[in-house]
Amino acid sequence: MNRAHWIWYSGDFEIYHNILLHTRRQEFSVEYPVFWSLPSPYANVSFFKDFEAAEDFSFTVVCRKYNCGRVNADGKTYPLNSEIHLKKGSHSIGIDIMRADGFASIFIDSEYLITDGSWECCHRTDERIPAGHIPMFFSPEDDPDVFPFEYETLRPVKTEAVQGGVLYDYGKETFCRVSINGAAENDEIGVFYGESREEALDTENTLVYEKLTGKKKYTLIPRAMRYLFVLSASPVRVKAEYEFLPVRDRASFSCDDEKIGKIWDVCAYTFHLNSREFYLDGIKRDRWVWSGDAYQSYMANRYLYFDPEITKRTIIALLGKPPYEQHINTINDYSMYLIIGFYEYFEATGDVDFVKLYFPRIKALYDFISSRTDENGYICRRDGDWIFIDWSDMDKSAPMAAHQILFWRTKQVMCSLTGICGGDGMAYLRQADKLKSSIMRDFWCEEKHAFVDCLGSKHITRHPNIFAILYNFVSEAKKKAIVKYVLDNDEITAITTPYFEFFELCARCETGDIQSAQEKISSYWGGMLDCGATSVWEKYDPEEKGTEHYAMYGNKYGCSLCHAWGAGPIYLLGRYCLGVYPTDVGYKTFAVVPDRGRYSYIDGTAPLPDGRQVSVHMDDEKIEVFTDAEGGVLHYGGEEYAIEKGIELVITI
Repeated sequence: MNRAHWIWYSGDFEIYHNILLHTRRQEFSVEYPVFWSLPSPYANVSFFKDFEAAEDFSFTVVCRKYNCGRVNADGKTYPLNSEIHLKKGSHSIGIDIMRADGFASIFIDSEYLITDGSWECCHRTDERIPAGHIPMFFSPEDDPDVFPFEYETLRPVKTEAVQGGVLYDYGKETFCRVSINGAAENDEIGVFYGESREEALDTENTLVYEKLTGKKKYTLIPRAMRYLFVLSASPVRVKAEYEFLPVRDRASFSCDDEKIGKIWDVCAYTFHLNSREFYLDGIKRDRWVWSGDAYQSYMANRYLYFDPEITKRTIIALLGKPPYEQHINTINDYSMYLIIGFYEYFEATGDVDFVKLYFPRIKALYDFISSRTDENGYICRRDGDWIFIDWSDMDKSAPMAAHQILFWRTKQVMCSLTGICGGDGMAYLRQADKLKSSIMRDFWCEEKHAFVDCLGSKHITRHPNIFAILYNFVSEAKKKAIVKYVLDNDEITAITTPYFEFFELCARCETGDIQSAQEKISSYWGGMLDCGATSVWEKYDPEEKGTEHYAMYGNKYGCSLCHAWGAGPIYLLGRYCLGVYPTDVGYKTFAVVPDRGRYSYIDGTAPLPDGRQVSVHMDDEKIEVFTDAEGGVLHYGGEEYAIEKGIELVITI
């Protein structure tokens, strides 16, 4: 029997919580509103359902928050939250809700009528779409306005009297709701949050802090910290509760290098901290949803949780609603990542219903992107655009090669998405082919065996060349040239963010060079751990020392020390060492192509859709593979071996 859920207009739950999320940033005790446009939920929504009842029954439409509403049952109207009696037979239900301060949601749980995904809805237009719902809200007591986090009380590993206050050390980066109790009347209290000890104690420069007065008890909004420094004239009691989304790791990885195991754990923990209503960029400073960061989070999710719900929520929140008047997060490349990530979500899950429901918004976003190209059909800077790509020294004075390669890939994706939705997408492929010819003519430098940064420039950075490999834009010969003259060229500026370092390592693995990727994981991510990191940082420059690592954006402690785009090794080790990837939509068939690289053995598990998984072990003598899914094939030594569900496959090597 299907389970009743709260339902709403599809997308409005995510849009509402996206608004709430983006109201919570503070820097130096000043609120920091998001600087891009955010849509609102529809104020006026109707829900519809036709059904059969085998006998007389009654039901109640539960709707706790609304300004105006009614139920129409077979042409007769009733108030919300009242018991409605119907005879057996066919029935038609319509429910109209108006809400000015949030989003409309309803709940029904009766013998013959429940609220679930079979309902339709509209925002008082003629176009009906399937109603939205998520598994977390299945009781009449639930409140979809409140995101259902869980809490766990944390104890500090060390408490220290210092600088006239008390410093609490919780041992590692965390995200906590802090309560202060027992303050004297009108006692002034300072609460300083630090991802590092230095930040918490440097009260003149602490990025996030609270100044409290006039109460005996305070409950503060959850914030990132490892250290908490409390200044109070009188003793107070401090309670910290870890706020988290209860998602379960379904993956593992180990090898003979102990540091890799530690890096895996720190990356997984970092990703947990940033997996909330949506994928955040980082938990201290922004706490915002950025499409570029999220794109990498979709990838990490597939090799750690394989939880489609967080990915869908994030895509919906970023998409918002047409008409589009600016790029996603105002960043050109971030609009294209959203479309590419939308398609890659489908490839991984086979979720056709999701694609069909939200493709009209994707199409509107693509049309907006296309409307802002130049006379050559290139992505370019228009008023209000942020030309980003990465925090790196590159020439951004004209249309950039990296953007054009992303646009080429976006056109390919639009062809596939159009076909999934029953249309003819070949025009997108023709446009992609034309664009590719222009890119090769205008951006490829044969002398340097590389793509230049931008139109008319001679400057070379790694970024467009990484995309050329990653999205299979160039021939195998040109890929080899790019590796030799760009990726292996120390004269080309090194990348200093885990964000683009991840893309570079994926590109290296795509060319079969897994060992250099493994070495970089050890040196780059391992370098952060050697500096005492308990979660992965927003940036890491090995040339910096001590507190230099904490500075960014002109602030002494501006760098996020827990950034989701640092979780890349989760994907790299699962995708390229264990070698698990889909060969058909939704993993109907999948490949296992293990590669130990520089490790003497590898052992781990990669999650598949619907709770399935595949486990892989490889050493210098054998390969062992076990899965509870159909359709797996092991590739090794030029041979293919079918992996039978529930039967361990052992190959001697």
